[in-house]
Amino acid sequence: MKADNAFTEFEEDREGSSPEIYELNIVSGGCHIYGYLLTPDKRIGGPYPTVIMSHGFPGYTTNNDLELALMRMGCVVIHMNHRGAWGSEGYYLFTNLKDDLTAVAKWAHNPAISEQYDIDTENIFLVGHSMGGQTVLNAAKELPFIRGVAALAAYDIGAAFRYRMEKDLFLMIETEGQCLKMTSASDVFENALINQQELSILNRYEALTDRNVLLVEAALDTVAPPDLMLRPLAAKLGEAGAPIKFESIKTNHSFVGQRMKLTETVGKWIEEIQNG
Repeated sequence: MKADNAFTEFEEDREGSSPEIYELNIVSGGCHIYGYLLTPDKRIGGPYPTVIMSHGFPGYTTNNDLELALMRMGCVVIHMNHRGAWGSEGYYLFTNLKDDLTAVAKWAHNPAISEQYDIDTENIFLVGHSMGGQTVLNAAKELPFIRGVAALAAYDIGAAFRYRMEKDLFLMIETEGQCLKMTSASDVFENALINQQELSILNRYEALTDRNVLLVEAALDTVAPPDLMLRPLAAKLGEAGAPIKFESIKTNHSFVGQRMKLTETVGKWIEEIQNG
């Protein structure tokens, strides 16, 4: 893998070695969740470090540019759509997110799948944005084989209730969530309310103290204010001596104006860990 290749392509594709995209169809909680898998150009030798992406709520902010850049660097990239989101079966609930990601990660780690796509099972990474950041941090406890976890502008449901932001959370569910398959916005909000302690990233820090963790804050973030949601976790992990890397990018929640800097940050972190 070479992080410097994020925005570099081969002059032309070569038959039998060009990058490919495959449909993803995995069962989680009895529901089919859909997405795609990207493989890098075979002229980059495998086995390949693999990145599993977890999208935010509801997934309007895509990370397709980051995914394609990681593919050009030499990664297999798995894009998944959580239950109830963007065509995947089932109903959207915050407590389903970790289970969906766990199902996909275990699928990628399976010897039959890793051999098929030349996945380096010693170098599987979880990367999530916003609610996806919360998801990857929560899933790490269930996945001892994961090499590293990157949370980008992570949302923390526990902090939303702790700092009386529950009205904003409900309005987000009710308005932005209209594209999701939900029984009702109230049911999704109640799922957050009842499970806020389990979902809180701050309560997961002990499971992350022996993991490679990248936390990237959006310094101008008003959706997931880093002072309330990301920095407390960074402080806890720092106190515990965890192998954490904390980066601050002066941009808003979606990183929309600093996508190349975000790509460079994530890519170089993966490269450094892979090269050990």
